[in-house]
Amino acid sequence: MLAVVVVLSVVRAFGPLTYPGDIWRQADTATIARNFARNGMNLFFPQINWGGNGPGYVETELPLMPWLTGGLYLIFGEHEFLGRLVSLAFMVAAAAAFWGLARRVLPAAPARWALIAFAVSPAFLRWGTAFMPEATVLFFTILALLLFCRWLQEDRLALLVGAGAAASVAGLVKPTSLHVGIVLLVWVLIADRSRLRRPALYVVGVAALVAPVLWLRHASSLYREYGNTFGVISGGDNKFGNLALWTSPDFYVGLARAELLFIFGVIGLPLAILGAVRLWRDRRMVPAFAVVAAGFVGATILYFLAGRYTGSELGIQYHVFSLPYTALATGVGVFVLGRWVTERANGGIDERRLVRTVAAVMLVLLLAAQSLYIFARSFSDQAGAFGTCADRIAGLSAPTDLIVVGTDSTTVDDGVANNYEEPVVHHRADRRGWVLAADQYEQTELLSGFREQGARYFVNPFPELVTPGQALDRWLQANAQEVSSSATAGCDIWALRSG
Repeated sequence: MLAVVVVLSVVRAFGPLTYPGDIWRQADTATIARNFARNGMNLFFPQINWGGNGPGYVETELPLMPWLTGGLYLIFGEHEFLGRLVSLAFMVAAAAAFWGLARRVLPAAPARWALIAFAVSPAFLRWGTAFMPEATVLFFTILALLLFCRWLQEDRLALLVGAGAAASVAGLVKPTSLHVGIVLLVWVLIADRSRLRRPALYVVGVAALVAPVLWLRHASSLYREYGNTFGVISGGDNKFGNLALWTSPDFYVGLARAELLFIFGVIGLPLAILGAVRLWRDRRMVPAFAVVAAGFVGATILYFLAGRYTGSELGIQYHVFSLPYTALATGVGVFVLGRWVTERANGGIDERRLVRTVAAVMLVLLLAAQSLYIFARSFSDQAGAFGTCADRIAGLSAPTDLIVVGTDSTTVDDGVANNYEEPVVHHRADRRGWVLAADQYEQTELLSGFREQGARYFVNPFPELVTPGQALDRWLQANAQEVSSSATAGCDIWALRSG
């Protein structure tokens, strides 16, 4: 089954960057990979294209995945599918690490079903070939879980150190993955509290934080000097939840929707609940209970802390951390259901074997249904107006021309700073420049300032944001010439006259 999913993922890797909720992140990551290949492969200085007329150095997580992709670009040429295959390689490695974990905490048959649940989860197909670091961080997170499991079972210091190192790399790739420390703490509380008296556990835990903290400090310095950020720690965005959010029904609906559609795959939810109930009943005998319970606690804390995104369409990727725990529970649930069906089947051994085979095939197809839907959708380009505008400005401008791209995102959302920068046009057109937020449209001094800094074009994918007769409309009439119209070409583009 894993082989089938991998083949489908390879096919998907050659499709367009899809999903409106993810495409901006993929565009930024792909831009960073391109700039690594073009500008020197310096891992410590990732570059985006919306940093104006400067170098575009940006505060972000350790860009390991785009850096590896940039290296492949130098060898094979610039092809986006290479980055998506890097993600697939990490996702396959994550599946291998998960199998190592599953067979150590579950009996053989439920462990095999858990691996199948992992492979057919919508998360595998969605992020296994996304131009994003989710597959990368998932691999290092599961590797930390595997090595920690082995430390609990084999009691070798090297395994604990390895778990800490894997967690540290995961934290470098995405700081949100550091919640795995909570998972490991709850796990040891359930499985073997005597280990809490060992100083090595705390030394390794603190040591695992050193590299992520140093990287975040360096990344913050890039923001202070160049002003570009993904909102990691320094500003420009806020991922944290608050009381108002946590008491909103929409938050819980968003969490449930993301888990149901992109982790469980709908049918996996009742099976995972069945598995969780069985694990609770057998909690003293099955090591998987401690892993699943600890994972539930850790993921829940993460989802509340990063609540501004985890409960919305823009943060579905945060839910990838649930995958190993839900897959373990789902594997147990499938096994329990399969045995129940087989025991109630009439007939002899051959008839029972046939029933078991048919039931297994049906369960796999049901578990994979949502993934197959995602696969089918993945071949339609969903860049929308951004894609149209990118094609138009690429044809109208020179590669060195600087552009300003308008967006419908705002600088402030629900009272907090918002990461409004929209990178799709800059990436697809391969142009550098600025982004004008929706609530900046009437601040014509910003557009004037961009023009003075070298901007040649204003690209507006949202013509409804320019109100006739208002400040921006009057400024464009006086200082620019329309060279493309949304009415005839699908995108408004204005060539800016020299000031």
